[in-house]
Amino acid sequence: MAAVTPLEYAIKLEQDGLAFYTQAAADTTNPLGKKMFEGLAADETRHERILRQVAADMQVTLDDKLPKDRIVTLFATLGEELRSQLDAGAGDTDVIDNALVMERAAEAHFRSCAADASDDLKALYERLALEESQHVDILENTKTYLNDTGHWFCWDEGSVLDGG
Repeated sequence: MAAVTPLEYAIKLEQDGLAFYTQAAADTTNPLGKKMFEGLAADETRHERILRQVAADMQVTLDDKLPKDRIVTLFATLGEELRSQLDAGAGDTDVIDNALVMERAAEAHFRSCAADASDDLKALYERLALEESQHVDILENTKTYLNDTGHWFCWDEGSVLDGG
């Protein structure tokens, strides 16, 4: 079996991520989880497209917007009634845990590729590592929201607590 190049491995990571997030979006009944997984699947599709363009020696222009910029905070847009209907089953948080493992591995791979890449590819790999890091942040934020909504609102929405 021929050795796989870092670029080929990166494309495979994105394909695996797309398959995982597409299935997760189809399986979850939680509206927040469904939207989050659909957004992450769209990012994986875009990453694969960019990597394939690089593999074909095409010019690649990266979007200025990062995942956190594009994903409007779903939590803030949820109505109170919908918020009360959200209940994280064990399956939802298990899927998020698996996604976190994948995203951290992808981030580590892209950081390693960046360290070894020529200048023209270094920026691409660094950008992909940053996007995977933001996927980790999004997943961790969602897990906190699902597991401890009250504290999530306190910390992530920046509540002011006083001693009075």
